[in-house]
Amino acid sequence: PGLAADILVTMLRQILLVAIVATASAFSTAPATMLRSSAGRPVSMRPAHTSVKMMEGGDLFVAALPGLAALGVSLQNQGGAATAAAPMAGPSPEEMLPVARENFNKWNGALQTKDPKAVANLYSTSGLSFLPTVSPQHIKGIDSTEQYFIDFVKKNPFGTITDDSVTVFDDGNAYLHSGMYTFELGEPSDRTPVEARFSYVWRNFDGEWKITHHHSSVRPAPATA
Repeated sequence: PGLAADILVTMLRQILLVAIVATASAFSTAPATMLRSSAGRPVSMRPAHTSVKMMEGGDLFVAALPGLAALGVSLQNQGGAATAAAPMAGPSPEEMLPVARENFNKWNGALQTKDPKAVANLYSTSGLSFLPTVSPQHIKGIDSTEQYFIDFVKKNPFGTITDDSVTVFDDGNAYLHSGMYTFELGEPSDRTPVEARFSYVWRNFDGEWKITHHHSSVRPAPATA
């Protein structure tokens, strides 16, 4: 019985060796071929070296089988499996800056309506962090945001950006817009300019831009010698 078992094991190892060598040889020594992915793009499958050797005691060690990996890719594509698209680079800060300025103009235009609700609707309903210019509060909700703008729109504010920059996040689905702006406040016959610093974080929610963070503070006076 022991001899029969040894013979059987030897035969199985030989069969395994032949199968591996035949499969690897078929896919790693063939000339380069062009396959077509499920997305319709040609994919070049180039031959690669495959080595198989016997270790002491007859144990089989497969050093590399890139041909089998190529077979798996081919079968996956032929079976219609979805292939991952190459990652798309998000917009650059230069490309996002016009969007940021357009959103600021939308916010500034909402101030001109004198409707605090219209202004508040530009802010996110969740995860909001709002640090207004003339409020000691850290506002985190829409109701409090609307309450703040009730008094602020009465000052007839109009903002003009004097310096700004953009940092892009999440492949262009969010960005930080920061810089300096000057607000003119008061009646048309008696306008007072106020220089301030600002930072907005805007995020795209299903195609609609919303403010998730807004900080504004009066620009400090220049230091004197």
